Amino acid sequence: MNLDFGINGSFGVQAARPITVSSSTPIGIVATADSGATGLMKFNNADEGLTYISDNNITSGTLENALTGISLQGVNCPLVVHVSTEDVDEAVNKTNVLAALDVIKQADPITGIDLKNGLIIVPEYSADVEVAAKLDSISTKMWTTGLTDDFSADEAGFKTYMENFGSKYLLHCTGRYNADGKLIPMSAIMAGVIAYHDGNTAFGWAKNHSNRIAKGVAGTERVIEYFDGSDCEARRLRQDGGCMIVKDVGWRTYGFETRDIDPIWQSLDRVRTFHRLLAAILEANKWARDREADQLIWVRKSVVEFMNELKGNGVVIGFDVYFDPEKNTKATVTAGKFYLTILVQDMPSIRELNIELVYSDQWGETLINYINGEEA
Repeated sequence: MNLDFGINGSFGVQAARPITVSSSTPIGIVATADSGATGLMKFNNADEGLTYISDNNITSGTLENALTGISLQGVNCPLVVHVSTEDVDEAVNKTNVLAALDVIKQADPITGIDLKNGLIIVPEYSADVEVAAKLDSISTKMWTTGLTDDFSADEAGFKTYMENFGSKYLLHCTGRYNADGKLIPMSAIMAGVIAYHDGNTAFGWAKNHSNRIAKGVAGTERVIEYFDGSDCEARRLRQDGGCMIVKDVGWRTYGFETRDIDPIWQSLDRVRTFHRLLAAILEANKWARDREADQLIWVRKSVVEFMNELKGNGVVIGFDVYFDPEKNTKATVTAGKFYLTILVQDMPSIRELNIELVYSDQWGETLINYINGEEA
């Protein structure tokens, strides 16, 4: 029926849509415990998990130390935890942990917490190459950062361990650290450090989390040699993609690099930034799917406004957003298929600062004039 009489109205939209990036970083934990429930569970924060430990009289396994390491960093982020019953046979524990990594992929539908762009740790057990390799596979699939452990007795041992990997989705941690009366694997402490600083500011997730204070740490099981301005074990390990905690005006994290073969993606802060940006852009533009193609102008404008915000906040240096005429052909337009290209350079972090102190005699004449009582 035609509306031929009266006053008729409708509304539409000609505006850029907001694109937002969550600064909260969820943490997935695969752990063991000697009592309590098994399977997937969630905690609103690590302190809630420690209450669960107390309520269930859990006295051994890897769960308590992991939660303690995260809690000490003062972070208030959601946790997805898979717990299996601790067995006296370590081979059984390893089998359970490997199976749990498959289960943690179901975190979102079961717990309501999406681990995408979050962190996953397998405290202690990720020191096993097979477990760490499985963690890499899961992290790649889920767009997360997997933090591995290593407890080698020396530099050579850690390097040998790292030689098994070349992924931009893993951060290789080493050592156990004295904190809160426990020896806590670094993967748990570093996960807490990352999540805390990700959420501490609106764009914390775009930062390098090396040179951060590891709260609660008072010592280490194995001291790693560190010196400013000279060759040392810590520098050599970092050059190979290692991450550790060193004593340097407090106990600080040192290293935030991957072992990816492409130098561009050896910067973990860049990897994490690009994934967060891509996820946010995809999520914000779902409204455009199956709309008329002229709405793509608002998709582009939305991205431009988002990039301007990032540039203004020091996340990126510069960008360009366009529909590439070489990719968008007459045939692709007819098929309703479009390619939006976003060129962007992120703000690099200072990994090496070289300061040169040079002696010069060019002010010697000033001294002579002063000695002679003459004005400079």
